[in-house]
Amino acid sequence: MSRLKIQIDFDGICYHWEKTARYMLREVLPNSPYKNDPSLERESTHWNYIEHNVAPEHWKWLWSEGVKLGLFRHGHLWKGTIQAVRRLAELGDVIVVTHRPRSAVLDTLACLAYHNMPISGLHILTDQQKKSSVVTDGFFLDDKPENCIDVNDTGADVWLMDRPWNRHCNWPQRCHSWHEFVQYVWAAKTAGVA
Repeated sequence: MSRLKIQIDFDGICYHWEKTARYMLREVLPNSPYKNDPSLERESTHWNYIEHNVAPEHWKWLWSEGVKLGLFRHGHLWKGTIQAVRRLAELGDVIVVTHRPRSAVLDTLACLAYHNMPISGLHILTDQQKKSSVVTDGFFLDDKPENCIDVNDTGADVWLMDRPWNRHCNWPQRCHSWHEFVQYVWAAKTAGVA
């Protein structure tokens, strides 16, 4: 009998990418004009929030030098991530499905290893492939509505993690915390639904 698949996005679900990006633009960018910029002090309110609040050359720096300096390696995890992933790993196989640039593949592996996340699989999509190309069944959790829409016809039970940048979307299965998602997976598994 095959184990339950629990497929989760990394950035925006596990890794607090936007918080790391804001920090790097404020504190790591040479001669940063954003050190005291209130727009980079608060959480993003829409998907392109950071890009729209910095100069194009600084956005470009973030995706070149910023990546080399650890944008996808060093940073915070969302609260409760490690405990939740450990609990999910007791319920099934946790598989990370993430979009990352090719230049961040090794940093992604290092980040996962550093946090000792008990995952059973990893798909790093470096050419912006659709997540439906690797997600099949089980559960799927993402913070980007477009990814949820893409994966919705794969047979997976698709969940959207509530974040300020996706509140415009009325996705029917939205969770507001790791605890809520873990509880749903646990209940579905114990009821024999999953």
